[in-house]
Amino acid sequence: MTLRMENGNPDKPIAITTALIGFVIVNILMGYRLDWAVWHFVAGVILAVSLWVVNSLIIRKYLTSQKINESNAQKRALFVFALVKYPLVAVCIWTCVRLGDTRQLMSFVAGYLLLQIVVVVRMVGKSATQIR
Repeated sequence: MTLRMENGNPDKPIAITTALIGFVIVNILMGYRLDWAVWHFVAGVILAVSLWVVNSLIIRKYLTSQKINESNAQKRALFVFALVKYPLVAVCIWTCVRLGDTRQLMSFVAGYLLLQIVVVVRMVGKSATQIR
């Protein structure tokens, strides 16, 4: 099963939905005066959405069925992407672990997992509509 839409970019609705749900959750956190959790939650959401969009761009640009040949540009782009992505994630997680306490780390993880939850719910919804 794929998230590809018939017309358009499937990543745009997921990123927008994640941002809107994140905005609602941030407002709820601020309403309950849990300000210590807001910035870590937002950092997790931003990290997850940015990785999602960059993964999509790299896959669309270099790993489509028409461009499966192993060109130097493709190898270089994937290598640079891997060199940037994994250290960035490691630095974000290390910073949250070192500077925050357990509550703030859980807030970061919740923000990071929000995108994955949106993707799973979207896949389940698409599967449910295809069963009928």
